[in-house]
Amino acid sequence: MSKGARLRRVNALTQTSSIRRRVLVGAGAAVAAILLWHLATTQLHLVSPLSLPSPEAVFQRIVTLSTTPYLGETIWGHAWSSVQIVLSGWLLAGVFGIILGVGISWSATVRNLTFPIFQMLRSISPIAWIPIALVWLGIDDSARVFIVFIAAFVPWTVNSMDAVRSVDPLLLRAAKTLGAGRRTLTSVVLPACLPTLLAGARIALGNAWTALIAAELLAATAGLGFMALNSSRALDTPTMLASMAVIGALGILFSALMLRLSKVIAPWAKN
Repeated sequence: MSKGARLRRVNALTQTSSIRRRVLVGAGAAVAAILLWHLATTQLHLVSPLSLPSPEAVFQRIVTLSTTPYLGETIWGHAWSSVQIVLSGWLLAGVFGIILGVGISWSATVRNLTFPIFQMLRSISPIAWIPIALVWLGIDDSARVFIVFIAAFVPWTVNSMDAVRSVDPLLLRAAKTLGAGRRTLTSVVLPACLPTLLAGARIALGNAWTALIAAELLAATAGLGFMALNSSRALDTPTMLASMAVIGALGILFSALMLRLSKVIAPWAKN
């Protein structure tokens, strides 16, 4: 085995060991938190079950809601409703955000026409758009998709701008010297800035998920946020915490999937 191959193998083993260590530390912290929760609610009775049910009660409620409909759907039906809205708005924002972000950084004309408007709109919180979304679209899936789109559009656009700007100017000059011409953007710039675009996609997905839950608290007929809101009104704390647990678990799953996707599409990037 050559020296370079041995070095790559050592680096791969070191990285794998580091990842395992982080996973173990995170899992240990989660287990410790659940044990403290169990002690506070079941053993020491520091809080009432109405305020904070035990972890066993929340887990049992998740099991029950997996087969028993709540407001017309099981907990996984509500979760699937939320996931569909998030993916729709996130992907739509990705299409427009990448086009606008790349255009602003690549073309002075596009930048002069759109950047001032973008700067004005990006300062408005996605939550502030909920009332006008209700007026325009009503209590429908399209209103939630719109809110998710607004939440994801800004990070998609900003990271696309930064991605293009981060490309080494020497690489651009070399491409033009070799005759890339008009293909420089598609054949050189976009592949070079792919890791930054993927990082923006992760941020946008997190924003989209958070904004959707907020939108479902105000305007929805299904979804995990809708489920949490209605259970809180009925003082059904186990159901409320069950929906919150699924929200958190899906958030972790989304993040892990995006990390995995980044390693597949851009294995040279540092995650």
